[in-house]
Amino acid sequence: MIKSVFYLKNMSKKVIVCNCKGNILNVQQLEAIEKELSGSGIETYKITDLCGMCATQKEDIRNLFSPSDDVLVIACYPRAVEILLSSAGVNGESVHTTIVNARESDTGKYTHLIQTFLKDSKQTTSFSEIESDPEWPSWFPAIDYARCSACGQCADFCLFGVYEKTDGKVFVINPKGCKNNCPACARICPQTAIVFPKYQQGGAIAGDDNIDEIAEQQRQREDLDSILGSDIYKTLEQRKAKRKAIIKAEAMNKALKERDDALNEKQ
Repeated sequence: MIKSVFYLKNMSKKVIVCNCKGNILNVQQLEAIEKELSGSGIETYKITDLCGMCATQKEDIRNLFSPSDDVLVIACYPRAVEILLSSAGVNGESVHTTIVNARESDTGKYTHLIQTFLKDSKQTTSFSEIESDPEWPSWFPAIDYARCSACGQCADFCLFGVYEKTDGKVFVINPKGCKNNCPACARICPQTAIVFPKYQQGGAIAGDDNIDEIAEQQRQREDLDSILGSDIYKTLEQRKAKRKAIIKAEAMNKALKERDDALNEKQ
């Protein structure tokens, strides 16, 4: 135990602030956070969008989380952040991370956590800004494998090839294929295992740690009826066939574009 405490005291402190492309933190919150961090002497990274980086800049994310660092992450629900970081290859067991939920309306609550984290730090000040893909809203699902049963219903339901079920496990293989602001797959997931961190209504679908299991079961039954109808398996088979047609059409359009580009280059 003494060795563990000594190790934490000698870690390099680091702060990562996710602005979520302006969707979660408001101006007052950002000003309060920046005021606390100003002159703190802490290595600080302001990220335009943690979701986007976890999907398309995995190596950059992994480089931010070293086992030798004590990292404070100011973002959204801790469950959602942990799932995102895991999807990017950050090993939660080997990295010491504290997550502050910026969805909290009580600014004083998390500024106190920041003050506690910064206490007694004697590091040199460093501030960096990291921008994710500005053209992509970074709306995509992340899977909570602690809850996922690998039933594959999400993969069967999705029309756009976002998921793939391989070797008894479901993966998000095409995050950019997800349609912006559509959380339908999460709404019908029987284990409430699909998280959309950008889901504005909050709750389990957004990654809230506090899940009312009974309420979620009731909500899911209602969503199954409204989204899939009375014959769930028939609807899923129809959607699988439609997905194949969509993917085939997209492949054909891509091939035609490549042919046209090649012809234009020869002219």
